[in-house]
Amino acid sequence: MKLTIEKLEILRKKGLQRIIIGIILTIFIVVITLIVVIPSMTSIIQIMGFGIFGLVGGSIITSIISFKPIKRYELGFKEVFVHSALKKIFNNVVYNPEEGLNKSVIGHTGMMNMGDKYSSNDYVSAEYKGIKFTQADVHIEERRTKKDKDGKTETYYETIFRGKWMVFDFNKNFKADVQVYTKWFSNATRNNTSNGKFQKIELENAEFNKSFRTYAQSQHDAFYILTPHIMEKIQNLSNNISGNLLLCFIDNKLHVGIQNRKKSFEASIWTKINEEKILEKINSEINIITQFVDELNLDNDLFRKEEI
Repeated sequence: MKLTIEKLEILRKKGLQRIIIGIILTIFIVVITLIVVIPSMTSIIQIMGFGIFGLVGGSIITSIISFKPIKRYELGFKEVFVHSALKKIFNNVVYNPEEGLNKSVIGHTGMMNMGDKYSSNDYVSAEYKGIKFTQADVHIEERRTKKDKDGKTETYYETIFRGKWMVFDFNKNFKADVQVYTKWFSNATRNNTSNGKFQKIELENAEFNKSFRTYAQSQHDAFYILTPHIMEKIQNLSNNISGNLLLCFIDNKLHVGIQNRKKSFEASIWTKINEEKILEKINSEINIITQFVDELNLDNDLFRKEEI
């Protein structure tokens, strides 16, 4: 049976109701726990510990009872709104919200420190103006450790990339790889193991050099790919997109990473479905994809060359 917006709103309300029930249960557990333990507790730290125990227990219960209805709503939302919107703009659309880009796709570029924890979802594969592309949300984290005031070691994960990763066919053959980063990306974010293969390149566009760091195996490679026209377009894209930009030209493909700490096509369980606002948000995400094809003229094969 086809899922309608009305049925989707019912799913949203069911998920929200489960969350509210979970919150009420959490408050009840915390209150009962404190009522029971406070008479026997002599330390505020003990009381706080039991209070935290109650919060954690209630949160676990909330997650358990709300997981399935929220998941049904999220998947329904993506089918009704996201998949439909993608099919209106692109051809040969494959959309799988629970899958993502394989870690090796990004690792192969040699651009990123791939960290210790990797996740990806909202996979899209399609064509726009004859250009094939894939994209997904990507989250890369690195394990860190620190010592507290008592000398105990604490382990935590720090985000080194979170945002959108896109891979486009590029109508220009080249042997070597070229990497371009906005200056936000630090040495901790970049893949330091590949640095020996590349040299930092100063291009002829001084404004471009102020905004970006460029690496290539030779200056000739960088100049061949990063023509004055392409550099101007990359600057325009960087100015128009919210987030930090990286680009990698490798294997006749263009990889684009946008570090914006956002998820592309997420549903909100907290607010009533507003079709106009939802489509506006989804189309703004789609527009990021189309901008790269349009601005960089990726569909123009007039200057396609065999090899350099």
